[in-house]
Amino acid sequence: MSQTVVEPYSLTAESYVSLLYTTGRPHLIEDVLQRWHLQVDDKFEIIVVTNDVYQPKTLRSNVRYLTNKGPRNCVTGWNLAAQNAIGDIFIQVSDDLFPSENWLLNIRQAVVTLANEHNRFDIVLNLLDDRMERAAVFHPVLTRSAYDKNRFLYPPDFESMACDRWFYRYHFKYSLYAESDKQFWTHVHRLTHNVEVDDVMRIHESEERYVRGRITLQKYIDLQQL
Repeated sequence: MSQTVVEPYSLTAESYVSLLYTTGRPHLIEDVLQRWHLQVDDKFEIIVVTNDVYQPKTLRSNVRYLTNKGPRNCVTGWNLAAQNAIGDIFIQVSDDLFPSENWLLNIRQAVVTLANEHNRFDIVLNLLDDRMERAAVFHPVLTRSAYDKNRFLYPPDFESMACDRWFYRYHFKYSLYAESDKQFWTHVHRLTHNVEVDDVMRIHESEERYVRGRITLQKYIDLQQL
């Protein structure tokens, strides 16, 4: 796959941040937005993608709501959010993340430090959670320069499973990839916590999707020599 040549973006402690949030659980949206909105500033936006039109209970000037018109899965949702983002730094989140104190300031500083140390702008930061998975990036932080290599977060033929492993393989090879075990947030995941299993999770993590994800991943490993 060809690489798009882009001009570097300025990365500073005041860089504009886009929080990308897609969900199949609209009843959780208000609680999720409340937790991420506790430490915001005027250079921050949240883009919410849902499968059906969502009418927010609370209007916030820096939150935009989009409806997923494509296949109803998280990959098309996150790609749609990224396509509409205006930030220099993208942060991908989901229902089960709980931000820690000063998360926005700390993520900006981590990205800017990497840019200054390596004199590069195409940065991908893997924030390791308690699974300590190093062969996948579950909720990436990336700069616009890294995003613009493909102009999508994930290849659109992924549904959900294994897209995080493609993301790791691709950006480990083509971007400035870094890891951090600093607790920017807490991840309440079914593999590490006792969480409710609902229809959204059953579809998202079905065995059929795991199989199709592995097949799609292998296709891109071969295609892109990852």
